[in-house]
Amino acid sequence: MDRLRRDPELLPLAVEELLRNELPVHMRERIPHADIDVAGTKIPQHASVILVLASGNRDPMRFHEPDRFEPTRPDNQHLGFGSGIHLCYGGPGPDRGIHRAQRAASPPRQRPPGRGPPYRQNAMLRGPRPLSIQL
Repeated sequence: MDRLRRDPELLPLAVEELLRNELPVHMRERIPHADIDVAGTKIPQHASVILVLASGNRDPMRFHEPDRFEPTRPDNQHLGFGSGIHLCYGGPGPDRGIHRAQRAASPPRQRPPGRGPPYRQNAMLRGPRPLSIQL
């Protein structure tokens, strides 16, 4: 937070890194309409396939030191809003708005009370339950 206060231009990169580290949808189910081959493994038509997007965001072949939070990480093409034809339609728009709003506001000087906010107990959709902070 101190670093962001000193250099607010880092905020867009920090937001992208937060989305890479703690994306809102960790996994999704997909059902192929035809037999498909994925890296040499045949997946039959109508089989349930679980895509673990959170794992892709921690892939060491894609991200250097993937478990490290690095707010200035370059080339951060994460899966926070999905990808391809499954890109979240509303994801990039609000994301840009977040960047503009955060540039205009200073980061909070106080942290949430306690060890952090309680998280939803849901394997697919993650995020804090109500989060209250004092400014």
